Order: sequence, then structure tokens, then C-alpha cells
Amino acid sequence: MTAMTIAHSGRVVAHSPSPWNARGERRRTAEPRARGRRRSRSKRATSSRVSPLFATAFDWNAIVGSSRDDLFRNTTASSTNAVREAGEGRASASADARGGGANAADGADAEFMRASATMRDVQDGAVGVGKSAEIEVNASVADVRDFERVAKGAASDGDWISASVNRALDSELATEVERNLPDVVRRAFETQVELERASDWTYYLGANGGGPGVEVALYASALYYLIAKPGVVSWVFDQTLARAVGSAFEKKFDVKNIVRGRRLGSGSFGAVFAATDITTGKELVIKIAKSVEGASELQNAEAYINRRIARAPLVASGCAPFLGTYVEVEGARTPCLVWAYQPGDSSLEAFLGDKFFPSALEDALGMKSSNEGDDVARRVNRVAKKIMRDLLSTTAALHDIGIIHRDLKPANLVLMGNKFKLVDFGAACDMRTGENYDPEQGLLDPNYSPPEQFVMPQKTPRAPPFIAGFLSPFVWTLGQPQLFDSYSAGLIFLQLTVPQLRGKNVTAPNGAFQRRLEDNAYDLRKWRREVEDQLNWDFSALDVNGGVAWDLACRLVSKRNVIRRGRLDCGAALAHPFIATPL
Repeated sequence: MTAMTIAHSGRVVAHSPSPWNARGERRRTAEPRARGRRRSRSKRATSSRVSPLFATAFDWNAIVGSSRDDLFRNTTASSTNAVREAGEGRASASADARGGGANAADGADAEFMRASATMRDVQDGAVGVGKSAEIEVNASVADVRDFERVAKGAASDGDWISASVNRALDSELATEVERNLPDVVRRAFETQVELERASDWTYYLGANGGGPGVEVALYASALYYLIAKPGVVSWVFDQTLARAVGSAFEKKFDVKNIVRGRRLGSGSFGAVFAATDITTGKELVIKIAKSVEGASELQNAEAYINRRIARAPLVASGCAPFLGTYVEVEGARTPCLVWAYQPGDSSLEAFLGDKFFPSALEDALGMKSSNEGDDVARRVNRVAKKIMRDLLSTTAALHDIGIIHRDLKPANLVLMGNKFKLVDFGAACDMRTGENYDPEQGLLDPNYSPPEQFVMPQKTPRAPPFIAGFLSPFVWTLGQPQLFDSYSAGLIFLQLTVPQLRGKNVTAPNGAFQRRLEDNAYDLRKWRREVEDQLNWDFSALDVNGGVAWDLACRLVSKRNVIRRGRLDCGAALAHPFIATPL
């Protein structure tokens, strides 16, 4: 299967015509030049039209200019008449002077000088009025031009968006993204861009559908859907390239080289053993399916889930390191699963039963208290924070790739090094592909399962794997399957912090704890008041630092509401003050 997958991928790459040449440069096409010519014609057409606003401004300029010229001509005529009259007065005065005396001539000269000064004042005033009128006209024309520029800018928002998108698509970043895309995706991307550019970014919605801005918003919504949890894009990557690479590097084991050792644990459908690979001398952990109904299907589902986890480094760091599979009998349908052995094979369940709790747990986690004066409540609070932080981080990363564990409990948290890691994915389901998921059946441990007992509503149809991948963001948002695991994590938190809950089978469905919790509608605050008053239970570890740990417990252990919300998921719990603050 691996060889066929790789060969198929090679044919796609080899026979796909690429728009890039051997030097990595984009080949030129005639389409952009046609678009450039079309834009040029649009510019010429725009410049040949005269705006009515400018026409009005030009008429106003002509009117004011005509009034200025008339005023100047009238003023000049009046001044000329005054000079002529003054000249006539001077001539008359000269005649009088010849007949009557020099004083009259002097008076005529003075009158002439006053008339000349009056004419110059009138001419200067006319020039000033003309200049003022010209300034007002220029200011009016400028205002009109500014208004028209604003109007043009408001009318061309769509053109600006189109130009911005084109510049972004032609940028170096877009070029690098296109260069690293597979040929099939690259060709589809280029075809889509060309269609949008040819339609001025109104290909899907049309020119009357809101313009380029709404078209870009449509693309943004589609992009958000593709990357929303659990992720269509990441699912496609995981099922193609990551899957092929993972299959190529997965270790192959031969049953002849595996020596089985002591039994480490056992469950309803399988048993776990220590083992050794005699070819390398490395210690291993193997899981063998039991001969019971349904064990084979669950073993194959667990192999699939573990391979998914191995391809996601952030998740794999919080889980047992999966190495591969082998078959004990040639042709067998049920594989044996193989993990790398890591020192410290005790489960959290074993530590909860320690009468010196939390001393042994502090030593195992390497967090012995430096303050000898710390009371037991503070030490328990600190240990619980460390374990819950690791558990919530791993489970939230698991949810990010669409996997629900469905069997979180202390027995499935195994100490490896100085950290508890998650094991046993036999009940886990992949909500991206529907692997190991049946809407009408639920795999769970009733001691730690939430009251709804199903990750999704039972009426949710089971889609084919390919269709399920594309519908996974919608289904995830509607059903919130990750809240199944957060309830189980909340019960583990209560067991860590409340001494009366650390015994075996204390959380059994028919036990007093579950019955009281159900009677109080899964409201921890009401339940606490009841057991604290009647049974004198100890909640001191939850009340450290103002009870912030108790608040987190109440937000995790609660019943879903009518819209399937009502409790924190593991990702949101990581941001809670109790988890987010340092140890």
C-alpha cells in the first residue's frame, strides 16, 4: 500500500504540466497583457469625460471674470470723464486767469491734481476688486475639484480592493506559496485567480452581489472553515503526504525477533507485555489482542490512532512512543502493537492508592517541596497542577487533530521518566474520518464517563470517511465532542485533590459519589455542601489560594446544556488561572 501511494504521487508530479520553468520562474501568458490593455482603455474613457461639477466651476469662472472686466471698464470710463472735465475746468480757469488773475489758475491746477488722484484711487480699487474676485473663483474651483476627487474615491472602493488583491497575489510571499504547492493545487489556484481577475473579483457573487469586498469576504470565510478545528487542510495533509512519509519510516518487526516478557497490564480486549527485540537488544512494550468478540476491530483501530498520533509531534510528546506493528501468524488480520519502553511503568492509579500520598508522587515527578513548612494541602495542590497541566495539554493537542480518547482515567496515565503520558487508545475515535466511531454505540469506562455517555448525539449520521473529513469542522462545532474528555479529566482532578475519592471503584456508576452527583444535577457546589456537611469530606487542597482549583473542578465536572455546551474543554482549561499560573 505504501509503495502504491508513493508511486501514485510520483505520477501526479511527473505528468502534471507546470506553469514554472526550470529556473523556478513563472511562464508568461497573454492574459495579463490583455488585462493591461483593458485597463488602459478604461483610463482613456474616464479622462475623456468632463464632470458636471467641473463644468459648473468653469461657468462660474466665466461669469465672475466677465463681471470683473465690466467693472474695470466702467471705472476707467468714469475716471476718463473726470479727467476730461478737470481738463475743461483747467482751460476755463486759464481763461479766467488771463482775464481775472493768477489765483484762479492756481485753483484750477489744484482741482486737476485732486481729480487725477481720485482717478488713480478708483483704478486701484477696481484692480483690487478684480483680484479678489479671481481669488474667490480659484478657491471655488479648488473646492469643486476636491469634492470630485472624494466622490471618485468613494465610487472606486471596489477597484481599490481589486488592485490590492492583485498586488498581494503578485507579491513575493504569494509567489513562494505557489512555488511550494503541489502541481494540481497550483493549477487550480491559478485558474481561480484568472477567473476572478477577468470578472473584476465578482466571479461567484456577480457585479450585483456586493462587489469585490463581499467576494473577498467569501474567500475569507471559506479559508476559516478549512483551518477550523479539527481542520480540513491538516486532514488532507495528514492523509496524503504525512501518511506516506510515516509509512515509509515506520519500523518493521519480525515475530521471530520479539521475545515476550512479563505482563504489565490487561484489559477487556487486550493484554500488555514487556518484550525485547533480540536484533537490537532494545526493550519494548507490546499489546496483543484477546480472543474475544470485537477485540480484532479495536486492535486495528488502535493501530490507526497510534499512527495518526505518531505523525503529530505535539501529541506524540505526551503519549507512549509508538514504533509499529507485527503479526504473530502470517496472514493474521489482527496486528500486535509495539511501543518503545521508557523507565517508570507505574500508573497514576497506583500512586493514588499510596497511603503516603503525595510523597511518592512528588519524588516520581521530581518536584520535592523546597519549603519544609508547606502543609499537605499545598503539596497536593501543586502535584495536581503539574499532572493536570500535562494531561490537559496532551488531550487538547489530541483534540486539535480530531481524536477523542473516550477512556481518560488514572490507569491510562503511565509514568514515563518524570511525566505521566497517555496510553490505551483502543476506545479512541477519529472525528475527521469516523474511524472507530459509531453514533449508536459508545466505548467508555462508566466510572469516568460523562452523563451523556456519547461523544455526539445518537441521531448524528455516520458519513463516509472522505465526506466526513470535509464536514468535520461543521460536525465538531455542532456536537462539541471534545467535552466528553474534559469531564473525565475533571474526575481525575477530583481524585487527586479529595482524599475520600482516591479509593478503588469510588467513582463506580452505582456508588454513592455518582448517585449524589446525579441527585444534585451534576452541580459540584451543591454536591460539596451535602458531603461536606454530612460526611465532613476534606476539600482543603482545592481551597488553596482562594479556591481557584475548586473553580476549575466545577467548570470541568458539569452537565451539558441544551446546546451541548456547559463545561470547559481541555484547551480552554489550560487558560484557567489555576493551570496558567506557575507551580
